[in-house]
Amino acid sequence: MDVEKKGFKYRLSNVLAWVGSFFLITVLVDIAVRLAYDKHMWGWEESLFTGLALYIGCAVVNYLIVGSLRLLPWRDIE
Repeated sequence: MDVEKKGFKYRLSNVLAWVGSFFLITVLVDIAVRLAYDKHMWGWEESLFTGLALYIGCAVVNYLIVGSLRLLPWRDIE
C-alpha cells in the first residue's frame, strides 16, 4: 500500500506507533521500579497485560489504517 509521506494517514500512523511504544515502555519502567523497591511486587501482571494490550491495539489500528503494524516506530512504512 502506497502511503503519502505528508498525508494524514502517514502522520496518524506515526502518532499511533509512538503512543503504543510509549505505553509499553512506561509499563516496563513501572515494573522495573516496582521490582527494585518492593520485595513483594503484587499486580505486575495486570500492568504488563494492560501495556501489551495498548501496544498491540495501537499496532492493529495502525495496520487497519495503513497496512503495516509498525511495531518499531522508527522504522518506515513499507
